[in-house]
Amino acid sequence: MKRVYLKIAGLLLLCFISPATVTAIETSTRCLSCEAIQHAVNLAEIERYLKQGNPQTVAQLDKEAREWFSTFQDGGLLFDGWKDISDMVTNSVPDSEKVQTKLQMLALGVRMGCEWSKENEIRKISTKMLKNWGGEIRKVVREHPADIPHVINKIEDEVDALLLLI
Repeated sequence: MKRVYLKIAGLLLLCFISPATVTAIETSTRCLSCEAIQHAVNLAEIERYLKQGNPQTVAQLDKEAREWFSTFQDGGLLFDGWKDISDMVTNSVPDSEKVQTKLQMLALGVRMGCEWSKENEIRKISTKMLKNWGGEIRKVVREHPADIPHVINKIEDEVDALLLLI
């Protein structure tokens, strides 16, 4: 079991430096590797997707957007970051769903965080939306953990609609 979590940690590190077709000033589009990751069959396939080259990455966000992206991921004094929320969700699902859930949360967090880190005037995901989604996630984890996949899929659909990915 520890090997799986070590592998996940490595995948997470790779994903933060992996391709994303989102920048702080361009219109958002779904990260092709994130899409592939979400539907990958096994860890080897996921690793292959994460290692594929693409010129645009989270690292290409401008300095201020990268700082906001880090805030989204790490949280702050009064709010949890996406990493903590993802861990809470992953720890609440059965062992057989942990890898898929962690990767799904990772991909969703990259899409949400990249969009939210843009300038207020152009972003399509607001702080209020993040707060509402965080509340939904906490509630399902606390009250109905079996419904976690449904809630995460619902949030993904909402994010995709906002980013015009559907």
